[in-house]
Amino acid sequence: MTRSSVRRIHIGPSASRTLAATIALVLATAVHAQTAQPAQDKAQALRRIVVHAKVLETEGIHVRGLSQRAIFKSALGDKVMDRQQIAAAGPVGGSAQALAYAPGVAVSSYGATGSTKYQISINGIKQGWGGFSGGEVDNGSIAVSFDGVPMVNPATGLWESPEVPQTGLLAGIRVTYGPGDPVDRWYNNIGGAIAFVPLQPSAQPGGELALSYGSFNTQNVAFNLQTGSVGGWETVIAGGAGSANSFRRSPDGYAWPSKNFAAFIKTRKTFSNGDISFGGYIGDGHGWRPTPIPLTPVPDISVNGQDANGNPNPGPLLSQQTTGYYSALNQNVWAKDDYNRTWMLYARQNLRLDEHTTLHNLVWYRQGNRLHKHFNNYVSGASNLYEYNNPYSKTYGDKLWTELTLPYNDIALGGYFLNSKYNSRNAFYSPLAPYFGSYLVPNAKFRSDYWYVTDLAAFIQDTITPVTGFSITPGLRAVSFQTDYYPRGNVDFAQAYALYPGNDQGKLPAASTRYDKLEPSLSARWQPLRWLALYGNWGVAYRLPPVGGGGGLYQSQPVGGNILERGLEWQAGVKMHWYQAGAFRDVLLNANYYHLHFSNQFIGVSSGNGQFLGLGTGDSNYHGVNLSAEGALGVAHLFGNANFEQAYFNHYAFNGTNYDGLPVSYVPDTTFNVGAYYRAPMGGGIVLKPRAWYQYTGSQHVFDNNLGAPSQQTMPAYGTLNLAVGAELPRELAGGLAHSIELNLEVLNALGKRYNAFEEISSGGLYNTPTAGYVLALPGTPRVIYGTLDVKF
Repeated sequence: MTRSSVRRIHIGPSASRTLAATIALVLATAVHAQTAQPAQDKAQALRRIVVHAKVLETEGIHVRGLSQRAIFKSALGDKVMDRQQIAAAGPVGGSAQALAYAPGVAVSSYGATGSTKYQISINGIKQGWGGFSGGEVDNGSIAVSFDGVPMVNPATGLWESPEVPQTGLLAGIRVTYGPGDPVDRWYNNIGGAIAFVPLQPSAQPGGELALSYGSFNTQNVAFNLQTGSVGGWETVIAGGAGSANSFRRSPDGYAWPSKNFAAFIKTRKTFSNGDISFGGYIGDGHGWRPTPIPLTPVPDISVNGQDANGNPNPGPLLSQQTTGYYSALNQNVWAKDDYNRTWMLYARQNLRLDEHTTLHNLVWYRQGNRLHKHFNNYVSGASNLYEYNNPYSKTYGDKLWTELTLPYNDIALGGYFLNSKYNSRNAFYSPLAPYFGSYLVPNAKFRSDYWYVTDLAAFIQDTITPVTGFSITPGLRAVSFQTDYYPRGNVDFAQAYALYPGNDQGKLPAASTRYDKLEPSLSARWQPLRWLALYGNWGVAYRLPPVGGGGGLYQSQPVGGNILERGLEWQAGVKMHWYQAGAFRDVLLNANYYHLHFSNQFIGVSSGNGQFLGLGTGDSNYHGVNLSAEGALGVAHLFGNANFEQAYFNHYAFNGTNYDGLPVSYVPDTTFNVGAYYRAPMGGGIVLKPRAWYQYTGSQHVFDNNLGAPSQQTMPAYGTLNLAVGAELPRELAGGLAHSIELNLEVLNALGKRYNAFEEISSGGLYNTPTAGYVLALPGTPRVIYGTLDVKF
């Protein structure tokens, strides 16, 4: 059912009191359970161990989900990356670089560390922003969570990778392909989910400190500290900070620096029949971002920009052929500091009510901030010399569900609500004559629009096991997406609106919408042999299309009819797991075929200079094969992942023109990676740890900004070889103060491969050229070398 122009449902005082009472009841029950029985009772102590193991399943994305056995038991296409695999991103790589080692995942960016923004593609479906394409076809259709807390802005659908810039505080990452189970789903799981699992509190004290330094003056420090059990509370504190220069360099010597930090704390107390935990996290990353560079010289694109008449200023023509592969505009011509921050507070309660029933509750608050400080003097005397873009979002919510364990059924049912406020504030201005503008009174385009989003969901799923080795899980979610839109550029920029009313990008009046849908799902798993399992799943998911920016829905495009985007995906696969298989041990193999139909797509198209050009509509298919393997052979740990995919539009229309049948842009036809880690004792307590891994990204079609549509043109495939060696030294060298000391030397892109991580066909807007059709690129990271000292206490 779809309804437009209806009153938005607010969570009022009565509902707030009900929520508060529920939480208070959960807490009171937990405190009562803590003292209900004597701690020295052996039977109760054994029960406590069993219950603690059960409730830990709900910490983050299920701690059980980080084990090979858990993945083998799953009826989903999923991949878990442990700390060893995350380390393939390097000591200063952020969350996006680590994700690139899962099958079907491709990333692109203008930077090389966790400070800068990346676009992440999972089986072709995208999340984040790291390029300059004018057509964001499927962006924001991947859910992202940190310790179980959703991080995605419900209004824009976006999450940015600098929000998790430090991987040293992660215990693992789980990637789920497709909508997934109803109990784990949020509000934008069309293409899948990324779950970051931070380090969890431990009963044993300990700690770790890692110091890294490397190419381009890259510096990083990461730490974690476990307090152990103190008064029954176990606490972990972790974090890190880093800085670096870009591998891009301007003729004037500007190095385009970046920096980041992150901090995490979680404390947990376990009772006889459950636990309670509190957590907090902050992630912050920003870096000066260079523009994409032409592959070949274009007559009007000079490193010194253009004069007021649009003629190139004297100086070399900017291109990879003329000024150098990794060159950039001079900083006094164009510079942008791209800043992203998120912070969150949350609490979780897990209560074993009886031998069959476990109750879970998660309550959270999250705030996200973005700031673009942009200086654009490429065309001298332009009215938009500066940009001050400082949007923010605030979200709070609660998820309450129960698990019932019965002889032939495992049932999960519950729901969540969340409220979100998003403000798209932005100001373009020039303080120079004749404009005399400021970021408070912009003289060029401006906006300050508000979206209030309320998402509601109720779900039930039942894993039915009629016979040993076979299970089937039907599921159903009822979802409601409610939005109130208020244009307030005329209020927040009242002086500018009085002078330049036509510059306000919020063109339409206030509006309210509500959309209600059902999301059915079904999965099945059959294990005919101890080591072999066949599985399949099918599911439907919906999401709100993204809003904000300089136009689009609500702002410049009226909302009419059903705007919910829809994904329908099915998968079929096989998993194999052996604790021991000949000379191999801990072997996990997974192969599956997937097919996603993504329909009712709303596609915002913008020019290279950020001007909103209009909304396209689309209907697309993504299908392919994912393969993954890992295992140990003697002292070696081996892994490999591969993906083969095709994605195309059944229908794509923009500005009255159909482009049906074209490929979806920026979906590699092939990705794979393979690697080997060794652990070789050398005597005297020294352990040598050599590593080698290779990563390949296949050919992908690029977007044509000149047409506002995908193209048949492709960018070349590329692959990089990475090498590392570590030496674990005996604790005696630290005088017994440390548990271990490790020295690491890593060389990423060891062969110095030159490649472009992103290319697009320009419409001429970014560089104000009278011609169009030339290719702009973001070069990929060259050879970098890092050294790390890692001390464990």
